[in-house]
Amino acid sequence: MAAAPGNQYSPGRPKGAINETSRRVKEVFANLLEGREEELNEALNKLRDKDPKAFLEMFIKVSERFVGQVSRTEITAQDGEPFQPIQIVLPKKDV
Repeated sequence: MAAAPGNQYSPGRPKGAINETSRRVKEVFANLLEGREEELNEALNKLRDKDPKAFLEMFIKVSERFVGQVSRTEITAQDGEPFQPIQIVLPKKDV
């Protein structure tokens, strides 16, 4: 019988722990890239010269593996119109 959720004796990986297979795949990939930065840079430069659009697509795909994606939030007014930011103007201080 399984332990109740939140029980300190419940089986499984601790929250936030990396799966062993995922950790190993990342390690193997890092070993493949180690010392090949110049080759990778050269290949990307050739792709950029040959097909700039493909270069950007590849650059984004590679970047997503190492840099987290940024989430976007759109702010609108209550009526759905574009949000007009509040402008605060401070008086200049006499020195």
